[in-house]
Amino acid sequence: MFPFGRSVGLLVIGCAMVPTVAGPQSVPNDPDFANQWALLNIGQVVNGKTGKPGADIRALSAWDFYQGSSSIVAIVASGVDPHPEFADRLLEGYAAPSAGGDPYSTLDTAWVGTHVAGIIAAARGNGIGIAGINDHVWLLPVRVLDGNEGTKASTAEGIEWAVDHGADVIVVPLQFYDGDGTQRLADVVAYAAARDVVVVAPAGHRGGSGVAFPAAFEGCIAVSSTTNDDTLALFSNYGPQVDLSAPSQDIWSTHTGNAYGFETTAGSASAAAYVAGVASLIRSFAPQLSAEEVRQILIDSADDLGESGWDPHFGAGRLNAQRALELTPLPALRFEYVDPLPTTIPPDTITGFTIRIADGAQSVDPDSAALVYRTSSAGFAAPRPLRPLGDGLFAVDLPAEPCETTIEYYLTAEGSGEAVVTEPLDAPASLHTVRAIQYRPVFDDDFEADLGWEVVTEGGKDTTGEWTRVIPVGTSAQPAYDYSTDYGRYCFITGQHFGGINPGNNDVDGGPVRLISPVMPLTTSDAEVTYARWFHTSTAPGTPDVLTVEMSRDGGITWVVVETVDATQYWTTHSFRLSEFPDAVGDRLRVRFTTSDIPSDSLTEAAIDEFHVRALECSTILGDADGDGDVDLVDFGRLTECWMGPVKVPADPTCVAFDLHRDGGVDLKDFQAFENYFHP
Repeated sequence: MFPFGRSVGLLVIGCAMVPTVAGPQSVPNDPDFANQWALLNIGQVVNGKTGKPGADIRALSAWDFYQGSSSIVAIVASGVDPHPEFADRLLEGYAAPSAGGDPYSTLDTAWVGTHVAGIIAAARGNGIGIAGINDHVWLLPVRVLDGNEGTKASTAEGIEWAVDHGADVIVVPLQFYDGDGTQRLADVVAYAAARDVVVVAPAGHRGGSGVAFPAAFEGCIAVSSTTNDDTLALFSNYGPQVDLSAPSQDIWSTHTGNAYGFETTAGSASAAAYVAGVASLIRSFAPQLSAEEVRQILIDSADDLGESGWDPHFGAGRLNAQRALELTPLPALRFEYVDPLPTTIPPDTITGFTIRIADGAQSVDPDSAALVYRTSSAGFAAPRPLRPLGDGLFAVDLPAEPCETTIEYYLTAEGSGEAVVTEPLDAPASLHTVRAIQYRPVFDDDFEADLGWEVVTEGGKDTTGEWTRVIPVGTSAQPAYDYSTDYGRYCFITGQHFGGINPGNNDVDGGPVRLISPVMPLTTSDAEVTYARWFHTSTAPGTPDVLTVEMSRDGGITWVVVETVDATQYWTTHSFRLSEFPDAVGDRLRVRFTTSDIPSDSLTEAAIDEFHVRALECSTILGDADGDGDVDLVDFGRLTECWMGPVKVPADPTCVAFDLHRDGGVDLKDFQAFENYFHP
């Protein structure tokens, strides 16, 4: 049990992401910045407490030096809500199975994960909300708690998953105080250190001697908590493992429900968040540094507090972001991503994205910047030069490859001192991958609105538990959440039971009961259908009580079985391609979900959410609207009509060729991409 007590004031507000800008920093125009004494303390009164000028982490002067770029910070805690401050930089995360709750939801079950996320990554200088330390990081939510409750085992699962899924920094704003069962937790902290990942955790919030786990383990940066007058917070633990301290009382940050609030008690989570945020600045500024080198810079740059030198209360002292960056050695060169790397690209079309190569200890030789790629184990093709765009920006042109080809690649550049830098740093041992395939949205339904699904109940008047679109109420047989990772709440379930001693009061009896999609017209020969499903039955696997998924290509006249599902008891996703069923033909797609309880002798419930159909358009040459096999001035003129005219994607199929970003529309981004990559 983690007693995350707090006093919260709430303000619902939205915001947008802003780009990194070089140059001297004034106070950001985020209206709540005055509450962020940890970033700038001029003695202001925050939450009724007068601060001490200078008792902060020197954020403004740190941003003068460097404002951050892409790195990945994993938050291993209660999950993270997609708050507007950072929702566009929230990656698909993980819920540890042993954590309980919805095993596919990383939404915040308490408050601590979203609070930590705002400290690290809130958009800065956008005139709304607060400012984060590094507002270009990607956040990786890892839920290891169900509500406020979690275990060492679930925390260890989460840390290990984050290491294996690309985290550069892992913050674990949790604490365990007994030593029983900690070996597994110690092992995964050591595993992270061996894989060169920075791990940060609070010393604890019980207010006494003895550093909590996992902070006490070697390989984890242990952080104690300071106040706005540079004293040790009364709730902070301390001890011989403390590395440094950071602000962690009366911290205003993002909150669940798109809101903001103060953390006042049990605030040690904030201290770990500030250190993790500065660690992400260092890792993005100097990616050549090891995790241990980052840790040592944080320690060496801290402002000494308490007894002279290291002491068990403050460690080396209070976090100083400015000095940490000043002590960070320049890389030879640094690759920075302007946009996330693509995971899919259109087939048979040269497709690109933009990166920045920043000068470091050396200046980049623009003629040396290149893409190195391969499409098979036969070996790498000749390096493909990157196109300079000015101001350190380069266009990376991925090659035109047949549909469903997988491209593995890395980037390379040489500095003025002949240092060769690659991205990934250890390439070609590690490579980026992208798949050549073109999707077009056909039908998307998160069930937040009624889009025309048909409910059919068979079996007579004794049948119960028909399909209904509701906000689910959890029981032992029914999900407590829908599947959506955003703020969606509705799904289709068979009946709706509102708790109590008998979760079978409204389950499926008799039947079958069917949920049938509306007709979805097809204009291509193949499409991918994806949905999330939940199915519970108390009968043994292989018995008649199953969830059957079928599809029809003729509008519902004939049906083909796609899959038969035995009990899962949790949300999971499934996808199928129409081409997997060659005997089904037609251009009027329907999908139906059927279950029953015959005879009525079991507890049977099903649920469906996040239903999506995407057409596969491998034959489409993007940019070739007239179908002549060439991209030319005729196509350029048609692009202008699709972008500026009254009829656009998906109403006009010829405009699909210009949806270069595959988002269902033609806009300025597509226009610019056409100019950059097709050169009409």
